[in-house]
Amino acid sequence: MSAIDTLIAQISDPRLRERLTAEWDNAKKEKKFGLVFEDHLPELLPLHGAKPRKGDLVCRRQGALKDVWQIQSIHAGVATCVKPSNEVHPSEPTRAAAEPVQFPVDELLVVREFGEPIFPALVPVDAVANGPLDAPWHTLIEADNYHALQLLDYLYAGQVDCIYIDPPYNTGARDWKYNNDYVDGNDGWRHSKWLAFMEKRLKLAKRLLKPDTGVLIVTIDEKEYLHLGMLLEQQFPEARIQMISTMINPAVVARAGGFGRADEYIFVVMFGQAAPNRLRLSREWVSGKGRTHTGNIRWDLLRRSGTNAERSHSPGCFYPIYVNPKTKAIEKVGSALPEGVSVAEQIPGLVAVLPIRKNKTEGNWQWSPETFKERMRLGRVRVGGNEKRGFVIYILKDGEYAKIQRGEFQEAGRAADGSIIVEDADASFVLAVPGSQWRIASHDATQYGSRLLGDILPDRRFPFPKSLYAVRDTLRFYLEDKPTALTVDFFAGSGTTLNAVNLLNATDGGQRRCILVTNNEVSAEEAAALSARGLQPGDAEWEAQGICRSVTWPRSKYTILGRRDNGSVLTGEYLTGKTVEREKARSFTQIGFVDPAQLNTPAKKKQVVALIDDLSQTLVKDPCPFIVSEGHKASVLFDPAAAEDWLEALDGEEHITDFYIVTPVKRVFDQLKAQVVELLGPILVPEEEKRPMSAGFAANLAYFKLDFLDKERVSLRRAFREILPLLWLKAGAVGPRPELKRGEPEPVLFAPEGSNFVVLLDETRMGRLLKSLEGRTGLSRVFIVTDADESFKTMAQDVREVAGKANPGLAVVQLYRDYLLNFMINKNQDRAAGPAGTQGARA
Repeated sequence: MSAIDTLIAQISDPRLRERLTAEWDNAKKEKKFGLVFEDHLPELLPLHGAKPRKGDLVCRRQGALKDVWQIQSIHAGVATCVKPSNEVHPSEPTRAAAEPVQFPVDELLVVREFGEPIFPALVPVDAVANGPLDAPWHTLIEADNYHALQLLDYLYAGQVDCIYIDPPYNTGARDWKYNNDYVDGNDGWRHSKWLAFMEKRLKLAKRLLKPDTGVLIVTIDEKEYLHLGMLLEQQFPEARIQMISTMINPAVVARAGGFGRADEYIFVVMFGQAAPNRLRLSREWVSGKGRTHTGNIRWDLLRRSGTNAERSHSPGCFYPIYVNPKTKAIEKVGSALPEGVSVAEQIPGLVAVLPIRKNKTEGNWQWSPETFKERMRLGRVRVGGNEKRGFVIYILKDGEYAKIQRGEFQEAGRAADGSIIVEDADASFVLAVPGSQWRIASHDATQYGSRLLGDILPDRRFPFPKSLYAVRDTLRFYLEDKPTALTVDFFAGSGTTLNAVNLLNATDGGQRRCILVTNNEVSAEEAAALSARGLQPGDAEWEAQGICRSVTWPRSKYTILGRRDNGSVLTGEYLTGKTVEREKARSFTQIGFVDPAQLNTPAKKKQVVALIDDLSQTLVKDPCPFIVSEGHKASVLFDPAAAEDWLEALDGEEHITDFYIVTPVKRVFDQLKAQVVELLGPILVPEEEKRPMSAGFAANLAYFKLDFLDKERVSLRRAFREILPLLWLKAGAVGPRPELKRGEPEPVLFAPEGSNFVVLLDETRMGRLLKSLEGRTGLSRVFIVTDADESFKTMAQDVREVAGKANPGLAVVQLYRDYLLNFMINKNQDRAAGPAGTQGARA
């Protein structure tokens, strides 16, 4: 037996001895790999609005939160308190301290230990309605996120599509609290406290996500990314985890003695079949090199090039293809010509095209006659060139055709030759899943985070808000194909996530819901200033300065309405991520410093081409009166006498945007320019569509503050008014939130018109409930208040028989048993899961 075992055995208190023995046994277990840190129990939460009652845990308002007492009795405004001997978990009563102490009740603050059973309610604070009243509502909850997550577990366990969080980065800048104390760089246990803080919340968050398709997204910087990565692996071993590095500050934050900081990290935890969607992205998301990321469909020559390109290498692929010169349609495909035969049978009205190069050498086609016919029917064959210059056969190879099948490019129809016409073939966007290195201009946290928030709330500052578009884009990868997705952010901060969800909905017409959770803390500097004025938490002026009431709520409200409370409209525009086409004139340049007659050799023409950025000198052949290339956006006419042939070659080449005409005569240049404009028309250029911020969003948002109910009051069925908002949320937060008017008695049946849920408060009126359900549609939940389990089963079956067919997915819920059991089970859940380990190092 070790020395510590001997010391534990000497403890006289049996419960404390048993607890320490269990903790030490766990600490002795070998941990081969994983994150080792101190569990840091307990976490305590001050309840500034709660009235102290007998049995409550309390601390002194002007004292330390960890200095906990328990109220034995209250008389004449004075509370008699004792110090619980179980200092580790004061909510578990043990042998009380011998000496009771008395405090004025006004000096006491009720506290809750994390893991202690809670019975939450939501108190309506405010709401903004700017969308269809029958649409799902977003939710803002002012609360400590741990208890809010317990509540959300009751409301939405296994129903959340995405959790996006931006937790405190633990930089040592006093930007977060543990047990009501700011954690700064001088705290040797700050990393351990941060991990214990995060672990508790991640355990609860996991229960919210859909197990088959849910995704958790966490942003972090270099201070904790290694610890966070291991914590995520430890908590979610069944999930796939990726880390993305994203540029958030192109200006770079200088670091003395080190590299400047420009990026941060995004951990994506994917459950089940969750995977990022292929999205329509601008070119900056992908590499500009190679065919894959050009944003264009590439048509290749049917005639083989490179190795095995001679006729002898594939004799069966030397066959004629007959083109109608008037329609440029292929009307017949011949058989392979016998060896030694190089001229195809002539067919009146058609031109035979063979794989013969301009230097008269014989090659072969890449496809056999049978394959060619089959793929031509699919639209994978296109005819270029003309009868005078010679027809050229182009094909879509398997890789390019697959892009159309995957939806990267949309088929708009068929050309006269039967080939596929692809929408936006020359767009500056590509459908792709990008790599894990993001360098996107709109993700600049200064420009599109701090400055954007400053434009919305000019009189309020918030440190380090995320770029709106960084959040929007990250969510899009997982929510674009889920128009009714539910997203939760329990470190809501300035409310960027809701702003991003609203923008995403406005762009594609979705009805995604967002739940924001944030406390109402003030900054360390603000707390000092308010305290100096004699104010304390809970005072109206103090609370008005808190993050939820001064930043999260007003930002959310103003962006939904498009205006501030003082009537001033929001200026500026949102980037929607959606493209629209704008007309743009093609570019024409007159080359008048040289006479066309002087360009009588390929070498001289190459000198002209050398001045044009988008053309290669290798395109100059002999003879070469002009250059028109399928793979280049510029064209040059060396000889105006060949203008008719040049215009014929340009027919259908909409991708060409820049034209160079060699002529010293302005009239000739103007005439040719007009003919090209008439032939090809303007360019359709894709641009990102913008949305005025003043337009607001067609959205609704309900703002609540978390409160706690007395268990006995719930058990006695006296808390319906307080629980009613929870029932509305549990039913999907659809339509206006129903409520009982002040002084209105509780009805026996609560079934407001237009609501998607019904509550039976008197089980003896079951017949009335069933009658009210006849013919009713759009129901999500039916709540029945009863303590009799067997009776409830019968009643639930009756409800389903009457209303189930007209209301697919209808759930019948037992109140208040369902509510009470859920939160009783939560008791000390972190302890039941086992401690995280012992402190390995103070980093």
